[in-house]
Amino acid sequence: MTENTRYQAILADLDGTMNRGDVLIPGAKSRYEELSKRGIHWLFLSNNATCPAAHIAANVHRLGLDVSEDQVVNSAAALIHELTEEHAGAGVLVVGEAKLLDAMKQAGIRLVEEPDEADILVAAMDRTFTYDKLARAQAAIRRGALFWATNRDATLPVEGGLLPGAGSVVAAIATAAGREPDRVLGKPSPDMAELALAILGLPRAASLVVGDRMETDILFARNAGIDSALVLTGASSREDLPAFSYSPTHLFESIAEIDSLFD
Repeated sequence: MTENTRYQAILADLDGTMNRGDVLIPGAKSRYEELSKRGIHWLFLSNNATCPAAHIAANVHRLGLDVSEDQVVNSAAALIHELTEEHAGAGVLVVGEAKLLDAMKQAGIRLVEEPDEADILVAAMDRTFTYDKLARAQAAIRRGALFWATNRDATLPVEGGLLPGAGSVVAAIATAAGREPDRVLGKPSPDMAELALAILGLPRAASLVVGDRMETDILFARNAGIDSALVLTGASSREDLPAFSYSPTHLFESIAEIDSLFD
């Protein structure tokens, strides 16, 4: 790494930035390997809360990137950190998938099933979402439970298009309960940035957020006080930019082009 390199770490999104579904974005692997060899640290920040960081790292590894568990911070990690550090012992009712619930159990979080036992209602991506789950979530919130969301991504980029994301589940619950979430743990909230910077041991000015969504990744960087690069391989297009009151620090067609920032 040369002396004039400003950024020492990349906080990269995954879906839409490094990959689309089960396929790496062209140039992602070579850019990851090249910059890693030059001493640039990579952390991958994902709003995916369907599984713990270890599972995400394993999935990325299967795509062809040599990524370890320690290089992944997701909204599930931010959620578990907040619950164990600030709300130990709280009864938590979760609308989410099995791997998220398993990770929460392993962290010692007290999970409940009945609305009247819930201190906190957590809404996450749930491909088994049902009317019964919606009704129980509504009841918990109306009985006074805090309403937390892992993220509000309306869609999930996959090869060939988009699928409904966690934000679609959150929106249904918010509509039924007549109330917006009290807290959102994933991007654009800066919670994951604080965890990432603590892991890296680097100042904000030495880090760069790279992502594909203006309303999550780039707003996340702005909220956390970190420079950003928008890549046009996912949710946001060049034509979308005028609709936002903020802008990315850098703009690239894809992750393959970011090496120009590290010359």
